[in-house]
Amino acid sequence: IRKEMGNITDAVLASSLKGLIANDIVTRKSYDEIPPRVEYSLSEKGISVVPILQSICKWSGAFYKEDPEHMMIHCQKCDYQ
Repeated sequence: IRKEMGNITDAVLASSLKGLIANDIVTRKSYDEIPPRVEYSLSEKGISVVPILQSICKWSGAFYKEDPEHMMIHCQKCDYQ
């Protein structure tokens, strides 16, 4: 998860990741290194929701394709085409 998606505090990010992990959407892998390193990735369940999210972006594009001011930033970056 990249923090460039918007202004988000570390506490909100950590809380969101914990919820996604608890719901088996994201997996967490920690490495015994200095400095500590942690990687997050989509689980099989998380990957299964990608087509649904892409459909939502496609739907949004049908209404806001010519109006980028109102298009969600995530949909602007989506690769649904």
